Amino acid sequence: MAPTPSKSNKQRASKQQSLTSFFSPKSSSNANAQPAPSSQDAPAASNIPSSPCLPVRKRHRSEISHNGNGSPDKPVKKPKKTGGSSVIARTITDDDDDDKKNENEDAQTIGPEPLPEAENAFLPTPAGTCSGAEGPPSLGPRPEYFASNSNHDVYFSSMTPEECEERIARHEKYVKKLGNPNSTVALGRGRGWGWRSLKTPENNGGDEGEDEEEAEEEDERPGKKGAAKKGPASKKLTPMLQQYLEIKRKHMDAILLVEVGYRFQFFGEDARTASKALGLMCISGRLRYDDGNIFFSIFIFILFPISRVKLLETNISLLLLLDPSEAHIDRNKFAKASIPVFRVNVHLKRLINAGYKVGLVRQVETAALKKSGDNRNAPFERRLTNLYTKGTCVEDIDEDDVRSSSTTNFGGTAGGYLLCLFETPVKGSLGADEKANVGMIAVQPSTGDIIYDAFEDGFMRSEIETRLLHISPCEFLLVGHMTKATEKLLQHLSGTDSNVFGDQTRIERVSTDSKPETLVSTASSHVTQFYADKAQANSTDGTLQNLLNAVLRLPPPIKVCLSAMITHLTEYGLEHVFDLTKNFTPFSQRTHMLLNGTTLESLEIYRNATDNKEQGSLMWALDKTMTRFGRRLLRKWIGRPLLDYEALIERTDAVEELFKSRGLPHLVQLESLLFATRIDLERSLIRLYYGKCKPKELLALLQTLQRISMEYESIASPEQTGYTSPLLRKAVLSFSGIRDSVTMFLDKINLKAALEDDMLNFLREEEHTNRMQEHQCGIVSVEAGLAEQKDSIASALRSKNPINFVTVSGIEYLVEVANSEVSRVPASWIKISGTKKVARFHTPQVIRLISERDRHKEALAAACNDAFKDLLAEIATFYQIYRDVVTSLASLDCLLSLSKVAAQSGYVRATLLPPSDSPSVHIRNGCHPIAHHTLPTGYIPFNTALGATSPPSSAEPVLTHLITGPNMGGKSSFVRAVALLIILAQIGSFVPATSATLTLLDSIYTRMGARDNLFAGESTFMVEMSETASILRAAGPRSLVILDELGRGTSTHDGAALAQAVLHHVATTTRCLTLFITHYQNLARVADALSPAVKNVHMRFAAHTNADGEEEITFLYEVAEGMAHRSYGLNVARLARVPQRVLAVAQTKSTELETDIRKRHLAAAARALVALVNSPGGDEYRNSEEDNALNYLVRSIEEL
Repeated sequence: MAPTPSKSNKQRASKQQSLTSFFSPKSSSNANAQPAPSSQDAPAASNIPSSPCLPVRKRHRSEISHNGNGSPDKPVKKPKKTGGSSVIARTITDDDDDDKKNENEDAQTIGPEPLPEAENAFLPTPAGTCSGAEGPPSLGPRPEYFASNSNHDVYFSSMTPEECEERIARHEKYVKKLGNPNSTVALGRGRGWGWRSLKTPENNGGDEGEDEEEAEEEDERPGKKGAAKKGPASKKLTPMLQQYLEIKRKHMDAILLVEVGYRFQFFGEDARTASKALGLMCISGRLRYDDGNIFFSIFIFILFPISRVKLLETNISLLLLLDPSEAHIDRNKFAKASIPVFRVNVHLKRLINAGYKVGLVRQVETAALKKSGDNRNAPFERRLTNLYTKGTCVEDIDEDDVRSSSTTNFGGTAGGYLLCLFETPVKGSLGADEKANVGMIAVQPSTGDIIYDAFEDGFMRSEIETRLLHISPCEFLLVGHMTKATEKLLQHLSGTDSNVFGDQTRIERVSTDSKPETLVSTASSHVTQFYADKAQANSTDGTLQNLLNAVLRLPPPIKVCLSAMITHLTEYGLEHVFDLTKNFTPFSQRTHMLLNGTTLESLEIYRNATDNKEQGSLMWALDKTMTRFGRRLLRKWIGRPLLDYEALIERTDAVEELFKSRGLPHLVQLESLLFATRIDLERSLIRLYYGKCKPKELLALLQTLQRISMEYESIASPEQTGYTSPLLRKAVLSFSGIRDSVTMFLDKINLKAALEDDMLNFLREEEHTNRMQEHQCGIVSVEAGLAEQKDSIASALRSKNPINFVTVSGIEYLVEVANSEVSRVPASWIKISGTKKVARFHTPQVIRLISERDRHKEALAAACNDAFKDLLAEIATFYQIYRDVVTSLASLDCLLSLSKVAAQSGYVRATLLPPSDSPSVHIRNGCHPIAHHTLPTGYIPFNTALGATSPPSSAEPVLTHLITGPNMGGKSSFVRAVALLIILAQIGSFVPATSATLTLLDSIYTRMGARDNLFAGESTFMVEMSETASILRAAGPRSLVILDELGRGTSTHDGAALAQAVLHHVATTTRCLTLFITHYQNLARVADALSPAVKNVHMRFAAHTNADGEEEITFLYEVAEGMAHRSYGLNVARLARVPQRVLAVAQTKSTELETDIRKRHLAAAARALVALVNSPGGDEYRNSEEDNALNYLVRSIEEL
């Protein structure tokens, strides 16, 4: 007889068998079959009596026994729905409603009715235990029956009754969800896929748990208990999320930061974006409210008809999620990231600098006011209070020093211009030569500056490029459809993180389907109505009416841009910037030289050409300013040199006077004043005008203005200023006129409260309004009532000692009672906290009084805020006066900066010739203004003389220098230095030279470097020729033209021919001052033919042979007359460390080519000599052919 296995071995075998069978696939053919017993267990198996748990027949799910003895008399009891029940319990209770519909059909007791054989049966209820069932979801048409399998009986026999009940409930859930044709929909909804458009019975119940975090934030739920549910999506959203979604639908293009308690939170897609940009942890969840849109699934269902059931059932997550990587996340919750309130400015600034549009959603009501109002059971009201982009951020969240980073000003060195563009194609220009009429308005909300222009641009869009490089916008607003050429230009200039504007530029578009004529008419009406409303509201202010008249005279494209800009800035509350009359400035003025975009880049005016940083640029070399607004003004001066002779002389005189006044008391006073001006007065003033200034900032602004006015309060006449320059006198005299108004406003402010940003006590007591006094009296009355409560509290406690309130953890008016005397405390008192020795209580009267006091405090805060806004509006009436003072101070800062540059060694004041003189530039011992300070060995000075001589003579002036020389000999540096010295002289600065005499030039054009334009589909040579064509069309007699190695992008013959033709044109037709760099030796013939208008000069060098027999070059970096016949390119290759083997081959080939060319020249010279010798004598035979042969012979001998 086989030994009976022990109990432990049986249990181990049962568990092993159950685990194996549980994960093994089941087939319908053997679903009801018992597993074959082993020989070891056969006797035991044969003695098992028949029991109800064996799969004798199929049973309805309502017949499952839960009493542990196999009795078929009791149906399944489902858990009741309670407030603290689990998700599964609530779900099963919801499903009871559906069961009632079939209660006439479902048997309540066991019956012998036969069931179809095709159905699987699974009824694991061993005697003495309570079993449950869980299996894979069935896809059959009648999934209301449990499948029975004896392999699972053993597995479930080891479970406790609670585990069995839980698994039965879970299985019933699956059966319920999969028991109808919409099973996939129900399963998708159960995972949080938001099937909002389906109205099936399963959708009405909902089986998902509440978002734990949402329940933490706000527990209020709309609707009454037992009310009909509208669907899972609306049922699951908390009131706070409903508020968020309502705001989000209006601002889909913005990242929203929602204030929730002491944190700001991001939700959905915003959370993932902020997580990547800020390095925050993002809690996974739904990214969009409409995740799992049914129409998307229907589209996939139709598109892929093969294996539809498998596609929908097994790959449901791939269908319903836009991103397959999100299939694992909890779809019942929104994705979420959060930051603390005190760090919001830091993260806000980073998001804005990254180019995002960011909105702040704040709680606009407090707990006390909400509790006393009619909406006490509603969630906190939240509103979008602030909206920011790079171009519209005027808040004081960017107070870092402007020199610390090129992007601190939201837009790099430009300070954050928002630029609006509108263009219409010119009639008759199509294809590659498409021209456009362009309107432009650039607004700098942080300073109030407005620049406008209207112009016609060619297919290269060089005019747009010039304005963009000057303005350096941080954000674009594009109206209507842009042409392909403009789109490519914008992408080229602003499409990368490191571009000519400093960082990536944000682009917004205003789409319109209207025709240009209709759009212009609508824009004109809008602009007229905008200014008419303002003029009507301020009937006493005539400036608005004058501004309206000026705006109506603007060209139509500018009106379209102005209308779009007004609409755009209204969303940010910044439309008042267009009220400022003096801020409208045309871009193109005949009083300033216009440097185009190519010139700005070639001469490195604002940024160096290496890494687009400011260091190494002309701006970097001249910037000695001490204020931020002074630095911005200096940037404008550098980019727009003066053409007004009288204004330039006046500015240069002021610089020279400041330079000579070093160490004098009045100059020391000015330097001290500028150094003490630490805040950005220009930006603080515009924030005050917008009503966005804070108390501490307002105090600093007024105190700085007061200090400026008091420094010069004793000055009543120009002679008392200590200066002789009219420009300096005018600036200083403007300071004292603001003293009275500034003092008046400062007298209304409580200094201590303003320093602490205390809005409640910001105004002095005598300036308080009636509302403020009313609530202050209410607070005093309540606090007196709280003090009177001490006697009643002592009486209630039967205490002879006086009662004193205590404050613990910020909770005020607590009554401390010893634990031994707690029995005396009335039952109506509320215990707040306690320790081992004492307990702390609030009485009902104290709670009522504290609530009343909090209401008064919050109403007082609102009244104080209104009073502060009224004060800002009153100060804003003096905006233009204060702005003029700041402009004068900025001018003094720029002039003082230029005087510091003049104090450097080697700088001299340039002599400016009157406009009536012929164009000329004469520089002696000039230096490059940037390289002069950066090169460790110093800069080798140069001499140059272009144009008319001084004094004037009858000889024809030299207009063009044809510059040759070896590679790396300093040719490009020389021509850049000449152009930069001219710019310095025309902004009023001293120049690094022994002497400089010049007339005013109206433009500088450059064609330097080699680059292609992939965005426009242009090759390097195409870009070169396009820029050259623009120069030839625009240059005039008073222009300086710089051409560097023109024609090198094509074959030698074509390039030399083009270079020769262009040189001939600028020397004879345009007759402008020209610096022409070339390596083509045959251009010397053109120079000789055009002499003296064209003069050959070269960069000197010394050639010698080293010990290895290699020719070496020493660069002397000096400009000398004559032409260099070799470029010594192999020497540069050697310096670049090209492999010696390559250099040897190159040297051999170069020698062979030179020998061959030399032989050809000798043969040609010999033929010319023979022709001259054999020609008959006499004057009658000396024709033009002989003269040409003689000239050719002479040139050949010179070259050899």
